[in-house]
This record gives sequence, C-alpha cells and structure tokens, in this order.
Amino acid sequence: MYRIKIVCVGKTKKKYWADAIGHYAKMLAPMVRVDAVSVKDCPNAGGEERKRAESERILEKVGQRDTLVALHETGRLMNSRDFAAFVRPLFESPQGECCFAIGGAMGLSPELLARADHLLSLSPMTMPHELAQVVLYEQLFRAMTILANRTYHY
Repeated sequence: MYRIKIVCVGKTKKKYWADAIGHYAKMLAPMVRVDAVSVKDCPNAGGEERKRAESERILEKVGQRDTLVALHETGRLMNSRDFAAFVRPLFESPQGECCFAIGGAMGLSPELLARADHLLSLSPMTMPHELAQVVLYEQLFRAMTILANRTYHY
C-alpha cells in the first residue's frame, strides 16, 4: 500500500471542509495510507515572518529522504491524467514518503520552496487552504482510480 503525508498549516475549522476531506480520505483508504498532519498557524506574526515560521513548522514534519511536493501558485499545472503519472513514481519510491505541503494564509517561505522537490499548482487562482486540501484529496483519489483503470475518471 502506498503511503503519503499531507502537511497543512492550521486546522480545518468548518465542518463542510472537514466532511469533504473525510469523504475522500475514506475513499482513498483502501489504496493509500494518508497521514494528515496540521501544524499550528501563526496569526499574530506579520507577513514574511508568519510565512517563515509556518513553513519551518511544515519542514519539521518532512523527513530528509522524503519527496516534498509544495502546493504553490508558481507550480506546475497539470490535468488529472498527468497528475496520476506524476505521483506514481513518487508513491513507488523506495526512499522516504511523498509529502504534500499546503501553506497558510501567507503561503510558503522561499526556504521551503527551495527544499521542495516539486512545485505543484492546483489552480492559478488563490483558494483557502481547506479548499486546497479538498481538491488535493479528490485529485489523489482520481489519480489512484486512473492508475487502477477504474471508472471514476471519464
């Protein structure tokens, strides 16, 4: 079974986001073990300081041998089939886990982006981190069905 880690800044506060994430996490469970990790946000810190502090907390959860995929507006855009092809070797790597990082309101620090092995954009539009989680979970489920030749993706 594949293992991945999703590290996100802040807790999911709204029930509807948590329900949507839970729905896709449950559907992924037979195919992928997802370790969901949230790190504390820093709402009292200013712009760059907040970004740096939250990114440091994310990096504490990422192992040295892990493959880090940072979700960022400058990242690579791809369709669902390309995403499935992209994640397959990351999941099958004998080294560390595949880790996805989702920043908080201010985004991710240059230090985290430099450490990232890949930058991925879910959309050129900005979205709340809770919605980014929902989209990521759904696309991971879709990728797994594509890789398994199941009929979820048309």
